[in-house]
Amino acid sequence: MPYRHDIDACRAETVGEAGVGQAALATALDAVAPALDEFRAACTAGALPALTIVEREDDLKAIAETARRLAEGADDIVVLGTGGSSLSGKCFQSVNPGAAPPRLHFLENVDPVGFEDGLRGLDLARTGLLIVSKSGTTAETLAQAFALLPRLGDAVGSARLAEVTAVITDPPGAGAPAPLRALATELGLPILDHEPDIGGRFSAFSNVGLLPACLAGIAPEQVRAGGAEVLDGVLAGGDPAAIAPALGAALSVAIARERGLAQMVMMPYLDRLAPFADWYRQLWAESLGKDGTATTPIAAFGTRDQHSQLQLWLDGPADKLFTLILGRSRGAGPDISAPAAAGPGLDWLGGRRMGDLLEAEQAATRDTLVARGRPVRVIEVERADGRTLGALMMHFMIETLLAGALMGVDPFGQPAVEEGKALARETLAAMGAGQGEAS
Repeated sequence: MPYRHDIDACRAETVGEAGVGQAALATALDAVAPALDEFRAACTAGALPALTIVEREDDLKAIAETARRLAEGADDIVVLGTGGSSLSGKCFQSVNPGAAPPRLHFLENVDPVGFEDGLRGLDLARTGLLIVSKSGTTAETLAQAFALLPRLGDAVGSARLAEVTAVITDPPGAGAPAPLRALATELGLPILDHEPDIGGRFSAFSNVGLLPACLAGIAPEQVRAGGAEVLDGVLAGGDPAAIAPALGAALSVAIARERGLAQMVMMPYLDRLAPFADWYRQLWAESLGKDGTATTPIAAFGTRDQHSQLQLWLDGPADKLFTLILGRSRGAGPDISAPAAAGPGLDWLGGRRMGDLLEAEQAATRDTLVARGRPVRVIEVERADGRTLGALMMHFMIETLLAGALMGVDPFGQPAVEEGKALARETLAAMGAGQGEAS
């Protein structure tokens, strides 16, 4: 497996009263066993395509061909999308930051200043465009597309617009096509069908995640192989306590119920996995935050947040479960031995490398949290690459689904979000003609 999963520092016998008791954890593991059986049956029946898609190969050729077309002659690729339409792509870009051009730029918001800042410095004549919206009605993505497509057409010529653009959206259904598909069809833009039964936040293993991965120099096969390793382990059966995603789900639910821990901190220490915390935050929050239940995910990043949040975590309310994603870095990186001019008191840096400091800080944060009675789950990775990221994504997708079963909530859909989208459209319509002009 590309990672090791350890919950020992979450147990009451290790961290005290904030840790999960053996009886509570055992009860949750007993409850997760039938949920695992249902999960396996759903996979066998093809009812969980977001996960079983890792077994497919028939779609990889279209992904690779689209990536080659967009990258040809391009220095930059702009990706328009938000939430699940962009977060997995950003994760894949991050694990291969040294890839050759094109560089990927993800525009997710509709702040007009930020939108222009995101385009500043790009030569649009040498820029590709990927537009992603499952529904084809996402207001922010449509607004971005309506603003950028004319400018891109002017830069490359209307005849070449289709050569430098790709769209991912739901396949056509009954009735009129959704706005994004209708626009792409009118302009002759190539369209890749979004997998219709896969929601945005579960789309990392589909073309939504794998096309940006391919553009970033990550082999889609590598990503799916990492996911398949985890999925195969779950489908193989066995004791739930020995199945990492099942153990994680049982822990998350049991410790919240028994100890009242309402917040879950996800804290990678490797730069290449920093965006993973944001991806996880959406997955957990939007899937489980229903019916007044669930816990609140918090995205953090080490070592940065040792200097911004650790004080609260150690000396504030004991209401958090911590998941630290740690890497092996000892002996790696540049020499950080202190020069004589820096003064005395820095002997501890003598003969050390930057990776030694990272490894020491990882261990220090873990041990300090445990010493203060804070429950800490540790995930150790050998390296931050496409295979590891695929494995982590599959782990937490399964953990989320199993936690939903234990909580009694449907992890699919986001009804409260849809209410907000409808209200935004009504508010914009009520502004009236001319009211949106800048003063």
